[in-house]
Amino acid sequence: MEVEIHGNQAAGFDRVRDAFRHLWDSIEVGGAFTVFVGSEKVVELWGGWQDRDMTRAWQQDTLVNTYSTSKGPMSLAICNLIGEGRLQLDQPVAEYWPEFGAENKFTITVREALSHQAGLVGFDPPVTTQELYNWQYRTHQIASQKPAWSPGTASGYHAITWGYIAGEIIHRITGQIPGDYIRDTLCTGEAEFMIGVPDHALDRCADVIGPNHARSHARSHAGLTSPSIETPAEIETIVTNDPVIRPFADICSRQWRQAQVPASNGHACATGLAAMYAHALNADGIDEITRPVIETNVDLVLGKVLRRSAGFILNCDDVYMGPERHTFGHSGTGGSIAFADPVNKVAFAYVMNQLRPGGTRPADSAMLIDAVYGVLS
Repeated sequence: MEVEIHGNQAAGFDRVRDAFRHLWDSIEVGGAFTVFVGSEKVVELWGGWQDRDMTRAWQQDTLVNTYSTSKGPMSLAICNLIGEGRLQLDQPVAEYWPEFGAENKFTITVREALSHQAGLVGFDPPVTTQELYNWQYRTHQIASQKPAWSPGTASGYHAITWGYIAGEIIHRITGQIPGDYIRDTLCTGEAEFMIGVPDHALDRCADVIGPNHARSHARSHAGLTSPSIETPAEIETIVTNDPVIRPFADICSRQWRQAQVPASNGHACATGLAAMYAHALNADGIDEITRPVIETNVDLVLGKVLRRSAGFILNCDDVYMGPERHTFGHSGTGGSIAFADPVNKVAFAYVMNQLRPGGTRPADSAMLIDAVYGVLS
């Protein structure tokens, strides 16, 4: 597909622009891609359309739902509280949120909870998508639940509940819901990230397009493959009861966009996300929150190994973030990803509205990452 790519790239980064344009040869509808090296913005590109019918052009400030890439800015908010001395990762969650201690959860530490070790992987009883919008009810429900395993002995992806746990810790310490806290403390300069899109920004939101409506299947680019990580025979994965969140009917609704579902409904443009990670490279508390917690454990929900800190995914085969092991960030359903590389001082963000069908380590983001590091090497 012929598409006009807008934006700029620094001298020497022309191949990166070419790699971004190449995405429309297969599946892309609309997307954006920004890279900082140190304080310099070396890539800021966008193109395509905000909707499936390709009637609204993607703009420099177009916002799109980032799914679990939202967990990165949430972790940066936790980092800010650590840097201010208001939160300690090895204190029990119940120290900040007393009700969380119900059902013998008094000893679960913040570090364990944020590294997906609390055993609270779903809602009991199950909830609907609309019920996710009631913050008080959902946090009360999570606080009242029994863990699915002995906390701290295993990890399993808390896809949606993680956001309420991290968010209520923020709420109890600051008195602010997480979206407001992020807006007031982390969104300076070009840094921008929204949990709860205000009325005045709703018209900036792109429609999310489900993988069943993709123009074509995402292809594997030359030299880039998606690792196949088999679940060990002795591991029986846990099936969570999270609600089915529909890409158009739910994600594109005003209700979803304005709610607080912090693990899944953050809205951002690529530059806003990349700028947040660029600032994070010098943030107080960043060394503490990016310290590895999970290195080799098989995730009981995902059935594979993901390296984790208290909130972030750490660079690994299944979530590829370039050549440096110390890189931290998060990816999201459908292909979005944002991260920071403290060795090379790189901050990277790629967002799009066409969700990729299945798979791990999407070849599209890997191609962009390798193009950037090819210039830097």
